[in-house]
Amino acid sequence: MPKGVREHLLEQAKKFHKWQETTYPGITTEEIGGEWEVDYPDWNDAYYAFCHVLNKMDAETADDILLNEMLYLIARDNEGESLIYETTLHTNWFESLCRFAVTSNENEAKWQFAAYLPECECSQEVKDFILDFANDPHEYVSRRALMAMPGLRPDCVEKFATQFWKRDCYTAELQQYQRIAVLFSLNSIHSSLLPQYLEWAKKDGRRYLMEYAKEIERRLALNEKLFCTKFDQMETAEKQALMESLAARYDMTFLGLHTFERWGQSCTTGIFQKDSREFVFVPGDTVTLGWEQFAVGLNQDSQEELDYLLQEWEMECDPNEMIRGSMASVRQVTISPMLVGRTLEELCWEPVKMDDSRLTAHPDWLKKFRDFVWSDLGSLTIHQSVRMERTEQDFQIWLYNPMDYDSLLEQLEKQGLSLPTADEWAYLCGGGSRTLFPWGDGLDYSMHLHHFESPEEEDKPFDMEEPNFFGLSIAYDPYMREVVKADAFTTCGGDGGRNICGGLGMFLGFLPCSPHCKPEVHEEHRLNGDYDFYRPVVHLEME
Repeated sequence: MPKGVREHLLEQAKKFHKWQETTYPGITTEEIGGEWEVDYPDWNDAYYAFCHVLNKMDAETADDILLNEMLYLIARDNEGESLIYETTLHTNWFESLCRFAVTSNENEAKWQFAAYLPECECSQEVKDFILDFANDPHEYVSRRALMAMPGLRPDCVEKFATQFWKRDCYTAELQQYQRIAVLFSLNSIHSSLLPQYLEWAKKDGRRYLMEYAKEIERRLALNEKLFCTKFDQMETAEKQALMESLAARYDMTFLGLHTFERWGQSCTTGIFQKDSREFVFVPGDTVTLGWEQFAVGLNQDSQEELDYLLQEWEMECDPNEMIRGSMASVRQVTISPMLVGRTLEELCWEPVKMDDSRLTAHPDWLKKFRDFVWSDLGSLTIHQSVRMERTEQDFQIWLYNPMDYDSLLEQLEKQGLSLPTADEWAYLCGGGSRTLFPWGDGLDYSMHLHHFESPEEEDKPFDMEEPNFFGLSIAYDPYMREVVKADAFTTCGGDGGRNICGGLGMFLGFLPCSPHCKPEVHEEHRLNGDYDFYRPVVHLEME
């Protein structure tokens, strides 16, 4: 079978060669120019033969003859880019062909491999070919390589930027495009050299280069408004206009501006609604996260509680040292602006009607429901199966659907949503505060807290659950773990109640709610609908 697949591809390549020689006799592909390849009448046959090789043959078995003809067809498809796209879906084939392309003369194929390198999960060895493509003598190959370099080797961009800017081996028009690529790549990595290059571009005098430099400056000015330094200085009318533009861009309803003040921090920002969810705009900022020592010091109540616990455990250690073991290391990070879901949302539980066939198939559940209806209980839960709650008018039932971490990420991506990273979560929770908790180093024992409420506080709102300075209800219950985006299933903001169940008291019980607490990485990917919750976010696309 592989031999037949190979021969069929070679036959299709031979047909293309013959058509080229007949249509453009005595002229090389470089000399023909334009979009001549699109006129080839048998593109579909070539496409299917090419894809058949990708799917039916192992790249390791390909010989130089086959690789050469595959490269030829990719080059001829430089207008549609369908073949290079299909190749990116087969990593082994992409790597083999990319190695072959680096030393070939097929410039129309080489620029495609340079441009698509960031799209393929290649080895670092193959990713580093971007440097070879950037050094290629062909102007367009090198230019596309520089533009792809930020996603592969951002550490090399500034060195190549200098090289590209000073090149004088091309015509004035092509040198202009080389310099445009320099601005593009420096802007992509947020290089500190960009302002200087923008000034040089505006003084260059060539139209397209000057226009591109001015467009980058315009976008940078707009982006700056999405970060705290500029956003906080904006007048109400300007903020209103910016929020309305975000609502239009992300298909949301803008509900208005609101000022949130809490624990010494404040933010006047926009509230949005989409699909019954409320989002709030959180401006970006550069902040210090993590914890290594008390900024102010423990208050007396917290100190006494810790001293009592240490005495009970017969431990002699510094509270500062003990707490540091649970905290993430100190680091400075830049947080990008986001639209953030204001409240946590449940996982795994699906609301259903009483006549749902998945319920009626369990007579034992229905019997328990009947007993529950006549009881004084407010809710009934059958572990990770079904839940029933009493409402003012009737009853609400939920069914439990198991879900894993990857499925959650995939589901959110389809909705145009994401999760905050651990660093982003820490910022949303603490806003960059250097104290252990957003309000200070010690616990405020006057707060009405989950799991430590008294009967006389029954109708009083829980203090930590009230909106914070960004308008978010976050990190208010140690039993509720908030899922964040990471390489593996990771949570912040709670420990599932381990410390409280272990009898460690209020201070250590709520310590996992600190914005600086180490994220917890879980071995299993399966989510727990009783303890795991999520907060949808929209990471704003920067102009």
